[in-house]
Amino acid sequence: MLLRSPYSEALICVVDDELSALDLMRTILAEAGYQQVVTARSVREAVQALQTARPDLVLLDWHLSDADSGEVIRTLRRLYPDEVIPIIVLTADPSPTVKHEALRAGASDFLHKPFDITEVLLRMQNLLEIRRLHMTRTRELELARLETLERLARAAEFRDDTTGHHIIRVGRLSEQIGRVLGLDEEQLFQLRHAAPLHDVGKIGIPDAILRKPGALTRDEWRLMQQHTEIGARILEGCPYPVLEMARQIALTHHERWDGRGYPQGLRGNEIPLWGRIVAVADAYDAMTSPRPYRPALSHEQAVEIIYAERGYHFDPVVVDAFLDPATFSQLKEASEPSVT
Repeated sequence: MLLRSPYSEALICVVDDELSALDLMRTILAEAGYQQVVTARSVREAVQALQTARPDLVLLDWHLSDADSGEVIRTLRRLYPDEVIPIIVLTADPSPTVKHEALRAGASDFLHKPFDITEVLLRMQNLLEIRRLHMTRTRELELARLETLERLARAAEFRDDTTGHHIIRVGRLSEQIGRVLGLDEEQLFQLRHAAPLHDVGKIGIPDAILRKPGALTRDEWRLMQQHTEIGARILEGCPYPVLEMARQIALTHHERWDGRGYPQGLRGNEIPLWGRIVAVADAYDAMTSPRPYRPALSHEQAVEIIYAERGYHFDPVVVDAFLDPATFSQLKEASEPSVT
């Protein structure tokens, strides 16, 4: 009975040019409970596999026939520079030089063939635990920084919305639109937390413009438009994916599908998907919320306006997801307090 792994959902990539070795390792991993195993028989196949899906751990034979095995390690580190993805090198070559080369290239561990199966599984388990701990710590740091920026966004929002609830509603609606569009759970997590930062740049706009009850002059409007670039500058340089998404949203949520938006005049799919989603969510919530210069519109009125702008102001596919009955039914369920 092999040691059962507590990381059965981990994606394991096995690279070896001997088919018998691949089959053996695939069998061992299956019996140990690993449910996601991809294999490659060359450096070229391995690079393609790494580009297709991010693995949680790589088992790599050091002497591949087609090219330098170190290229697999270098590709992995280049594709996922901020990730801790362990690589165990397996080889029948007992030379210390080979071991030194593998470790110098970035291997996490090194084992000689023939190897003890239990030892391999234990080393895999330990390295996957290190990866889990790193991911947990990274997420905690990411959320801590995000919370700081969300508070900054609320400070800006309170100057324009006395409740500060607009950014929360935009985050929730963006998430539900993304869910209908089929985004995965990690993307939805990022979108839910990134979307509320869309107007963080308003912190740099004077109150006289932000709270003006009447129409803005041409110069005032130009100054108001700068909040997109101010927000992007506030958020730039952060290594966390959710904050990079927030930067893109801050910069592009006022772009238009027809290219007549600002600040860059992007059109169509030139606009990041996140910006296109938040453009709809932000417009809907802005229209259904009272402003100093107008009362709130009804849900029906706002929906009618957004539909009329389908293919002009807004991405048609995003509008269709927004209009899907599941969007607001899921939004209502998410807003209802749970009964315990």
